[in-house]
Amino acid sequence: MESNFEWITANGDIGIRFFHSIDDGGYSNPPHWHNDLEIIYLLEGRLKVRFGDGGERQIGADELLVINSGTIHAVTAYPNQAIVLQVPYEMLLQYMEHYDQLYFVVDERPASEAEKQKLAEFKAVLREMDEVYGAQKEGYQLKFDSLLLEALYRLLVDYAVRIGKEHIPQNQKAVQQIREVMRYIEEHYAKKLTVAQVAEHFGYTPNYLSKLLKRYLGLTVYQYLYEIRLDRICRDLQHPEARIMELLPKHGCENYKSVSRLFKERYGCSMKEMQKRYEKEKGDRPMGQWVRIRKAEMPNFLPKKALNKKKRAWYSGSMKQRIFSKCRKTCEKWSVENESKTDYNVPCKRGSKNLGKSAGTGRRVQERKND
Repeated sequence: MESNFEWITANGDIGIRFFHSIDDGGYSNPPHWHNDLEIIYLLEGRLKVRFGDGGERQIGADELLVINSGTIHAVTAYPNQAIVLQVPYEMLLQYMEHYDQLYFVVDERPASEAEKQKLAEFKAVLREMDEVYGAQKEGYQLKFDSLLLEALYRLLVDYAVRIGKEHIPQNQKAVQQIREVMRYIEEHYAKKLTVAQVAEHFGYTPNYLSKLLKRYLGLTVYQYLYEIRLDRICRDLQHPEARIMELLPKHGCENYKSVSRLFKERYGCSMKEMQKRYEKEKGDRPMGQWVRIRKAEMPNFLPKKALNKKKRAWYSGSMKQRIFSKCRKTCEKWSVENESKTDYNVPCKRGSKNLGKSAGTGRRVQERKND
């Protein structure tokens, strides 16, 4: 199964990728893989997942699936609602000894009552994480972190299988080989790196290394290097006191124009705009709500291209922040006066069918916090 590497960006406030999705389905994702450990807890509906080794798994309501790091998989989505958790590889290495030799298997139909109880408690932790992150009350990050560690602990103690290197599938060995190269680049990304230097470190020829990354990542060495650099710059932009011209050399970037172009291509805005957006988000209310605005009620500063066929616009996350930044007082007035008594500016309740599309995925997704 040919596949591409998927770059996962963590939620800025909790350090992992976490969201509650409501999906209309009717699509299939191409085969891909990522370093993150992914847990999908399906609350409603169903999903079908095909794996690189030819296996297939279908999950239904109140079932969960663990997709191990480096596992090639493709998802066929049907209408569903799910809690999705993606834990970074670096975090797993920090908390789990010899993580590369661990494989997690969750049996959804345990035989004993004790195993059933363990599974129920694990799912309860995931549901509580969803509730805490959705409400985002004072101290939510501390509570969420404690629940995350509990979930990882239960996963390690109850569902981990340790495998020897000789039992790792061939496609997994290739992924591990790539992962070593990725880790080396991540550790030295701020330095001047060339393809020849990276290849020499691993005893490869530059041509072989380039083909290896292109096959399994879908990226060249330089493209992956700048993915890391842009990600680190974006993280630092969350601090309002950070100076852009000082961040670039800190993260190994020399050409301002080139970096600015690449940043805008990836994030859809300039570095300065991203920094302002983070600054605005700190002062606004939690982003766990969606807002629906009918065309008739739209002020003239809202972009017309955001309207769908039903002449309604849906905003969340960064789009909502752009609305606030352009006319904050007006929008806050709408929110206070109309939130509970009109049908055009009501926080969307979980399970509602009227949800906006998440940019770039073709899926309908509700995310608790703007990344």
